[in-house]
This record gives sequence, structure tokens and C-alpha cells, in this order.
Amino acid sequence: MASVLAVPLLLCLLASASAARFAPADNHLLACGATAPAVLPDGRRFVPDSGCASTRLRSPAPTLPSAASSAAPQPTPLHAAARVFSCRASYDLAVRRRGYHVLRLHFYPFEPALASARFHVGAAGFLLLHNFSASAPVVKEFILPVHSDVLVLTFVPESGSNAFVNAIELVSAPDELVGDIGTLVTSSGTDQTNGLSSQVYEMLYRINVAGRKVTPFNDTLWRTWVNDERFLVSTESSNSGVWSFGGRIAYPKGSRLMTREVAPDNVYNSARSVSSQGKVTWGFPVSASSRYLVRMHFCDIVSKALNELYFDIYVNGQLAVKDFDISGATGFLAYPYYIDFVVDVEDEGALKLAIGGSKNSRSDEVSGILNAVEIMRMNRTNGGIDGDFAVSLGMEYVASKGIGEFARSLLCGFIFAGLLLVLLMLVVRLRTELRNNGTTWSWQPNDSGDGKLARAYQLVSTKTDY
Repeated sequence: MASVLAVPLLLCLLASASAARFAPADNHLLACGATAPAVLPDGRRFVPDSGCASTRLRSPAPTLPSAASSAAPQPTPLHAAARVFSCRASYDLAVRRRGYHVLRLHFYPFEPALASARFHVGAAGFLLLHNFSASAPVVKEFILPVHSDVLVLTFVPESGSNAFVNAIELVSAPDELVGDIGTLVTSSGTDQTNGLSSQVYEMLYRINVAGRKVTPFNDTLWRTWVNDERFLVSTESSNSGVWSFGGRIAYPKGSRLMTREVAPDNVYNSARSVSSQGKVTWGFPVSASSRYLVRMHFCDIVSKALNELYFDIYVNGQLAVKDFDISGATGFLAYPYYIDFVVDVEDEGALKLAIGGSKNSRSDEVSGILNAVEIMRMNRTNGGIDGDFAVSLGMEYVASKGIGEFARSLLCGFIFAGLLLVLLMLVVRLRTELRNNGTTWSWQPNDSGDGKLARAYQLVSTKTDY
């Protein structure tokens, strides 16, 4: 009897989980250069970029679909083809819901010509990739605001080179994914910083601390989270530990700040701990002279009561939070929570994060924990994220093509202006001749015959014949 009741209950649970899965308003999944759809293990279906009703590809020159040869190592079905651009080209992607979107660009150089390609990529008025080259397979992910009904994604090859892309994802992001307030960490201390919700971000690292790799199959926003083992800089087994949790991760009821779209349960089910006398440090290679958003995820899955854990949080060697109490921030156990830190990395080219124990903890074994980390590069200027410079993609196109083509464009402009001047002179001469012959040009409202009033040019006589 129990087994009979268990089947309907299991079906109900699966149905409720499926109903609760995030359904974005915009969900463009394009297999660029492909002739047939590609279905991923997570169930998503990527359609060919040619003939897609909600997408338009614009280019002054033909774009070339390219497919991997049988002699090369066979990539996944999604990456077995590419769209190659010999000159500037753009995708126009229809947007139903304005706001933040997740943009993922797949680059899989399955032949030497693609591996040596150098190009720029821009979207929504931001220069995302500058002098980019994909010598190895990579997925570039960005979180950017979209304020129009069409997102223009532009590829601009460097002079003498090509641009390419294998697949494109554009997905509406939930409102809670990007907050507006963070903690700015500098050598002189910490301060609150606002305006984070108007930035564009490049995702660099998603880390599941002390847990297994999380694939898009287990993430409602189709993200990938990797284990933290290779990023550990210093840790002592006597002062740290690894925890896993088999219970239910709870989310504040009706909250618009913490949902499963911020991070999945899988990253909160594991944690790495530090004792009251210990310290655990992680190091992440990053580009110098850039600003970063560091999101640290916490969920107290180790305590038996509230207010047992107290620990310090360090960002790039600076004390960012002292005696942090997770349950004091959430009011519950096993409730997710995150803190956004903003930090500038100038010269080191490495970003270090650490948690350290506190004497205020009630347990000597566990003083603090960390469940997950996300590191995103921010745009430091109005126009560019890939480098400390502001540049429009249009100007970047001129620069990449060289002075010669710019001069040719300028010459074409002069020729057009000359033709316009000649046309204007002809109109003036015609007006003069008509005036001398007793007629003149004028305009007046003219009924089009279907009830609508239209303006039309007419010849009106100014001379009366008797």
C-alpha cells in the first residue's frame, strides 16, 4: 500500500519542481552555421541561426558557415559548426522583456584558421571583447542590461583576419540576480557602494566550495560551477574541514532577493570550514588594472543552533567583514545568504579570498564556512569591459580597418556631399525657370480620396488667362 501511495507523491513532487523551474521571457539559443538543431543533455534545443524568426543576421559581405572536418577531433554537436565573418556583422536579437540578460558566446576553434582569428565583440553599446582570440574552446559569459526591444550583437574582425562564433545564448535574467548595493574594499578600509545594477559584468569564476561540479542540467539558469580544490592557496587539515548537507535548503518565503536563480541548492549543500584558530585562502588569476565584483555565498549547514559561528572575511588581503554571523543575518539555519564585494586589482594579477576564525565562536572545531564564490569583471568605463578604456564599437571598427579604409570612407562622404550640392543647384534653377514661365512650386493639403489627409506637391498657376 505504501509503495502505491509513493508513486503519485513522487509524480506530484516532480510536477511541482518542473512548474517552479525558471522560464525566461527571452531564451535565444542559436547554433551558428549549423544546418540542423542541436539538443544538449540538459534538454535545451539550439536552432540554426539562419531562418530564425526572432533573429536577423546583417553583414555587407556573405557570412560563411563552417563545419568541423572528419579528420579533426570531433567536438560536441553544438560546436561542430561555426559562423565565420570576413567583415563587420551583427545579429539582431528580439527582446520581449527589458532588463538584465545573460549572454553566452561559445567559441570552439576546430580548425587552425579559427584558432588564429582575432576580432572584437560588442553588445548593447558595450565593447565586451577586444582583440579576442580563441586558441582553445571557451564560453564567454556576460551579464548586461538591455534597454531596447532589440539587442544588437556585433562581431568586427581585425584587419586581415576573421571573426567566428559557434553558438549564442541570450536569456532573460531574474531581477534578483543583480543587486545594486555592495561593499567596496580598499587598502584604507570598506565603504558602501551603489549603482551595481547599471553595470555590465563578465563572469570569470563560479566555484562550488568543497562540492562536486554542478552542470547546467542542475542549475535553473544553466550555469556551471566547478570545485574549489585547484584554487586553494593555503589550508591546514587541522584547522579546516569539509561538510556536506542532506537536508532541505530553505529560502525566505516570498523573497525577491534570495531564490534558486541566485544559486542552486547544490552549491549550498557543501562547504569548507575553518576553526577558530585557522584561516583558509583561495587565489584566482585575474587581469590587472580591472575592477571585480566578488560574490561570496554562505549557508549555515553545520550549526545546531543560531549564533554559533563567527568569522572574518578577507578580500584581496584586506579585512572586509569582522566577526560575521551567518544566522544573525538570516535568522535561520540552512538559509542561503550572499555578500557582494567590489575590489580593484591593480598590479598583482591575482585575487585572493580568505575566511579566518574568530574567538567569539562557540565551537573550537568550526568557526566559519564558505559555500560558493562568483567572480565577475566589471566595466570601469562607459564603453568597454575588456580593458581600461572607453571605446565605441563603431570607432573600434574604423581603427581595426586602418587609415586607408577610413580615408576611402571619408572620400565617399565628400562625393556624396558633392552630388547633394549639384542636386540642390538643379532644383533652384528649375524653380527659377518655372517662376519666369508664370508658375511656381507650392504645397497644400490634398485629400487622398480614402478619407485621409495627405500632403502633396502640386503645380499651381499664378497667371490668369482671359
